[in-house]
Amino acid sequence: MKSRLNFRAILMSCLISASLLTAPAWAVSWQELSNDQQAVLQQYEDNWDTLAEARQQRLSVGAQRWLQMDNQQRERMLLRFERWQGLDQQQRQRLLARWQAFRKLTPQQQRRMRNSLRRSKSLPAEQRQQLRRQFQGMTAKERARALQRMQRRADQMRQRDLR
Repeated sequence: MKSRLNFRAILMSCLISASLLTAPAWAVSWQELSNDQQAVLQQYEDNWDTLAEARQQRLSVGAQRWLQMDNQQRERMLLRFERWQGLDQQQRQRLLARWQAFRKLTPQQQRRMRNSLRRSKSLPAEQRQQLRRQFQGMTAKERARALQRMQRRADQMRQRDLR
């Protein structure tokens, strides 16, 4: 069971970190891995040398990230991985596109988005559902106008922050 959890977490880490890695791939020998990384990746030991360099790199980075997580973080990672596995290819592509768009934002814009998400998550569940239903009940034209208003407000806030 423990190795199954480790494997799932590593896979999720690889999926997440794959889009984040911008450095060129390099081969990682099994001996270069720490003892802890080797323990997490033990199922790959016999065929490590046959893995593509990029995959070795992603696995080693994912193992290191896994080792730095506490139990609560590992559990969250496993839940995220299970949700990811439940998505169809189109949903995965949409999420990856959104993630890539988010990564292109400035650190200040990313911070604002995170804060906005925290604020919305802090609302009572009933209020979030009401807002969601309200938004989904709008026509495409009404949604576009609402999104434009939100964008204008965000731009105004950005301008105030720059002053």
